[in-house]
Amino acid sequence: MTATDPKSPHAENVVWSGSVSQWHYAGRWFVVLLLLAAVAGSFLYPPAETLAYIWPVRGGIALVALLIIGSIALDRRLRRYTITTVRVSVEYGVLDKRSNEIRVQDIRSINLYCSGISGMFGIGRLEFSSAAADDAEVIFWKVAGAEKIRDLVRSLQTK
Repeated sequence: MTATDPKSPHAENVVWSGSVSQWHYAGRWFVVLLLLAAVAGSFLYPPAETLAYIWPVRGGIALVALLIIGSIALDRRLRRYTITTVRVSVEYGVLDKRSNEIRVQDIRSINLYCSGISGMFGIGRLEFSSAAADDAEVIFWKVAGAEKIRDLVRSLQTK
C-alpha cells in the first residue's frame, strides 16, 4: 500500500475544504442589491426630460454592480482553505500562488476568534500554530462554522 492508496493508514484524504464565508461580504451584497433596485426602479418612473440620458446611467450603475460582484468572487478565490487527514493548509493568490501548511500532528494550539454579528453566526478566524513558530503558521480568515472546523482538526489529532 502507498500513501496515495485510500486504504493505507497514511493516506491523505481531504476532509474539509472552504473559503472566506459569503457572510463576510454582506455589506457589499447589500450595495449590489441597492444598485440593482435603482436600475429596476428607473424603468418604473423614468422622468420624461431625462429619457435620452437614462440608458448610460442604467448601464453605469449595472457595471458598478457587476464590478462589486466580480471583486467578491475574486476575493473569495484568493484564499482556499484545506484540511486533510495529514495537514492543514491555506493557499492564496490567483496569478502568484502561495501556501502555508502545518501537519496535523504538529499543531500545538488552535486559536479561535469570533466577534461581532458575524461571530454570532459562527464566522470566525482560526489560527493554527506549532511549537516551532512564534506566530500562527496557518490562518483561516472569516470562515463559516469555525468551531466545527476547530473540533474537526482536534478529532484528527486523536486518531
